[in-house]
Amino acid sequence: MVNIRVAAQTDLPFLREHDSHIAAEELASVIQRGRILVAEDSGKPIGWLRWGLFWDEIPFMNMLTVLSSNRGQGIGRALVTDWEKRMSRAGHSQVLTSTLADESAQNFYRAMGYTDAGVLLLPGEPSEIFLRRDLEPAPDLTDPHITRE
Repeated sequence: MVNIRVAAQTDLPFLREHDSHIAAEELASVIQRGRILVAEDSGKPIGWLRWGLFWDEIPFMNMLTVLSSNRGQGIGRALVTDWEKRMSRAGHSQVLTSTLADESAQNFYRAMGYTDAGVLLLPGEPSEIFLRRDLEPAPDLTDPHITRE
């Protein structure tokens, strides 16, 4: 069974090996801030979701990766769904992500309810498509009749 949890510093070697899109020092800082979720199977990391804040307030998914041997099993979908729930509980009403126009990830995000929000054009590179999704409001956690997950 797959478990999703907040990354710990002990995940740093795995993440450094597999996430080349971020400097090692910054990766350690992102872990410290609790902005990486790890999917694990039998205690072994098999995927992760790394996020930050756009305009210092809107959660922005920077990286979603599932190891190739574990793809097609719903792990990416589970990571995104878990992250969205966490962002909703933190009081956010929307989330953002982006993908290159020549990547199939855009189809994955659209199937999860994300809609196009804009495009970034950089010389000599494929367009970067920005996608957004409105979040369902989290239940009122102060209500004694509602229990936390």
